[in-house]
Amino acid sequence: MKKFLVSILAAFILIGMSNACAAENFAVEVLELVNVERAKVGVAPLRLADDLQNASAIRAREIVQYFSHTRPDGSSCFTVMRNKGWACGENIAAGNAAAYETVNQWMNSQGHRENILNPNFRELGVGYAYDDYSEYRHYWVQLFRG
Repeated sequence: MKKFLVSILAAFILIGMSNACAAENFAVEVLELVNVERAKVGVAPLRLADDLQNASAIRAREIVQYFSHTRPDGSSCFTVMRNKGWACGENIAAGNAAAYETVNQWMNSQGHRENILNPNFRELGVGYAYDDYSEYRHYWVQLFRG
């Protein structure tokens, strides 16, 4: 019985590590795709910021439960950011399993596209969450800061 419980615990740890690795890989892929779009219109590339990465991971988990720019506690999405800078933005999306599909979805939405191409933004955080028992399963967040 003890070996069985250890095996179950190890499986949960590996699944959690796998999800964390997937989220990190997705962040780099989203950053690259976004910077391609920015280059097309002559806007400087964004860079990933660790604190925005952490904040966007929190937001991704939150939108699984409450898909909104308002946080589950009723506060603004930007309250997740410790350092807001002088300009900030948020894009959320759900349902797509691939980063390129999600960036394409954002680029085909005026408000999301404006955030991606905003020359005032310099930094990006990308969050991804997967929940097999939720409505859309795949949840994406971009946090921008200028």
